[in-house]
Amino acid sequence: MASSAHTSPLQWPLYHDDEVHFVYEAPWWSRVVLLVDFAILLPLFLIFNYTLPRVYPVFAIIQDEKRGEHDAIIDHHVTNGRESRHTSVANPSRIDSSSPAAIYRLLVDTDGFLANFRGLTCAILQGVVTAFPVAIVNRYWRWGGSFFVRLPPALAMVQFSTLWLHLIIAQPSKRSFWRRLPPFRRTYEATWRAVVVHWASVEVTRWLPYWLATYLGIDWPRFNLLMPDNIYAFNIQTATGDISLYSKYALVILVTVIGSICLVVPSQVVLMRIQASLLPVEDRTIIPFDRSFNGKVVPYTVGGRGYSTMSDAFFTFTWASWKNLLLLSIKIILLLLAIVGFVSLLLIAQWGIIIKRTVEPNEYNY
Repeated sequence: MASSAHTSPLQWPLYHDDEVHFVYEAPWWSRVVLLVDFAILLPLFLIFNYTLPRVYPVFAIIQDEKRGEHDAIIDHHVTNGRESRHTSVANPSRIDSSSPAAIYRLLVDTDGFLANFRGLTCAILQGVVTAFPVAIVNRYWRWGGSFFVRLPPALAMVQFSTLWLHLIIAQPSKRSFWRRLPPFRRTYEATWRAVVVHWASVEVTRWLPYWLATYLGIDWPRFNLLMPDNIYAFNIQTATGDISLYSKYALVILVTVIGSICLVVPSQVVLMRIQASLLPVEDRTIIPFDRSFNGKVVPYTVGGRGYSTMSDAFFTFTWASWKNLLLLSIKIILLLLAIVGFVSLLLIAQWGIIIKRTVEPNEYNY
């Protein structure tokens, strides 16, 4: 029985008006194809959702773009004697931080291919702890202030979000995960203002399209966080060909994108740079990083604060760094679109060949 179950074909009937008209069938070995697809797509899924959008931008945000007289940008295409003199734990190579390929080579040269998934465990831990109270409140607390619930977990997890950044930019260390965790009090003191500003920026950007759509008198698709039984509340107005309506939708999208660029991105840059300033002195970065922020940060060991303020983190981020971050973001978006297109074409072609459609005989067709 078990062997016949494993060798039986997969079938998906398609119902229409309570009658089965079509049956889609795949051979038994398609289960093996599914497993192979899963093994291939899991790394791509992690690259799509974690590596490209979360890990790579860190290097454009943290790297010191100021160049010394004899400082060369290393693109890791060629390794010669002059470049090797610039590459050491004490003097890491500056890379083209607007290039995903350069960042990839830096990570691979530092700790192998798996370095592209640095900090993944810490990120999952943060995500679970942050999402759990939000899910509970959205399920049982039916009032409009539930978005405030995202702030307390973010403040409570400042140690882990800071450690995550340190894991991304620092040289490999033999110290355990828990021993590398920064002290909560000092980390909270350094980052809580930036965390609040970043949270507010994200929430304003999240709700901005709904507020603007309401002001313009149009319906906007939304995921109802407060009513799980009514997930989508979306009414498309019957105004086919109404240029004015489409213009309003385009305006909402444009304002939302601009809001994200002007609010979320700067707040994230400031928060990450403050977190980077908390990197312990015994840790060395894999890219050039100015711990003093142009001399504005006095080390904690000599009586200074030992971390950057929000203004220091923002105003020491040069125009060259903004340009690199913008170029990197555009390239990442194009890469993500290419990955989606490649995977979609692969799956459609693969299962278009494997799956066969048959018509099930019934009283309507013989």
